[in-house]
Amino acid sequence: MKSLMSTDEPSTSSTTFILISSLNPLISPVQGNGSKATESDEEILWKITMCGVALAMIACTLIGNALVCMAVLLVRKLRQPANLLLVSLAVADFFVGLIVMPLALVDFIAPSWPLGLIGCQIWTTADLTLCTASICNLCAISVDRYLAISRPLRYSAMRTNARVALYIMVVWVVSFFVSLTSLLITHFLDEETTNDSCQVTQNLGYQIYATLLAFYAPTMIMVILYVKIWRAAKRLAKQDKLLSYHTGTRASADSSNLLAAGPINGKNGSKFFHRPSALLNAVKYHARQHEKSETKARQTLGVMMSVFIICWLPFFSLALLKPVLELNVPWWLDLVTLWLGYSNSMLNPAIYCKYNKEFRMPFREMLFCRFRTLQTVMRQQSFTSKYGPTPCRAASVQDRAERPESSDL
Repeated sequence: MKSLMSTDEPSTSSTTFILISSLNPLISPVQGNGSKATESDEEILWKITMCGVALAMIACTLIGNALVCMAVLLVRKLRQPANLLLVSLAVADFFVGLIVMPLALVDFIAPSWPLGLIGCQIWTTADLTLCTASICNLCAISVDRYLAISRPLRYSAMRTNARVALYIMVVWVVSFFVSLTSLLITHFLDEETTNDSCQVTQNLGYQIYATLLAFYAPTMIMVILYVKIWRAAKRLAKQDKLLSYHTGTRASADSSNLLAAGPINGKNGSKFFHRPSALLNAVKYHARQHEKSETKARQTLGVMMSVFIICWLPFFSLALLKPVLELNVPWWLDLVTLWLGYSNSMLNPAIYCKYNKEFRMPFREMLFCRFRTLQTVMRQQSFTSKYGPTPCRAASVQDRAERPESSDL
């Protein structure tokens, strides 16, 4: 708009070009009157497409992370200390979608930063705090999962709400510290601040310190712990297999001896056979269910860690290489890596829904607004997962399966 006010009686063609160019300051002037309008139209169309994608990402991020928080709040089964870390992660990702991503979209659309220095400080502080909190929450979840697998008995007694709250407090203190140091360095050391653009300080010392603390250190911790989790799970699976084999051999021998000895007399003179196989089958069923839940938890953690590295590694690599090597990367590469990192906040709830059955059913019920029957459905699902389907339900399923055959006869 300033360029329009500075010209005296501009022509129609020059005015049209200035208006189109002002929508995207990154478009370089093109020679030739014929190709000028065509490339501007393509650039505007690309910008509209990117805005649509960004708005869809914002909506999915808000809805998905709100569902995670509501699921833990409403479902009694999910109110466990370990899930408090998931709530902390969902809160950080929710505010990334509520504050950080819309302001990033404003910065992408506007020719220059329109919210002034205070708005820029709010955006950069929220960006650093919330994205660092999201990354550190993933690291805390990895630590919690490792302790639960490597020290199952001792850590199950130590994993209280107070201890998990301490983990969460450490995560957010580290996140606020990273963003606070950015403000201090910008205020005292960085003298190149302008009102036309808004970005985090490019001070070399701060970039090395921030990328190490906010990404590379948590990523190394997560990778090392996941390798240890995988090894520990493999070792425990071998031990459980050997134990179940010896227990099954001993129980089958005992049951054969008891059956060979004949029936046992009861108090009222009735006779019955002792059947330890039923108890053994129940124990085996619970062991299988526990093993399945642990396997699902490891798979979920592995997928979350892989998606996190894929989303954030390009951005933090550029953030470290640009000040060190003084690289001038294309503007679109900065944009793509930034929004690829933001997409991690959108994908985390989708990972819960895909790989964690305890979250999948509450998500489905809440998406269809069935809040009144949520507890009943969760109790039925919990009973079925522990004890298997009820005889009536199993019989009805079998009847439905056999009905087409009888009709054919």
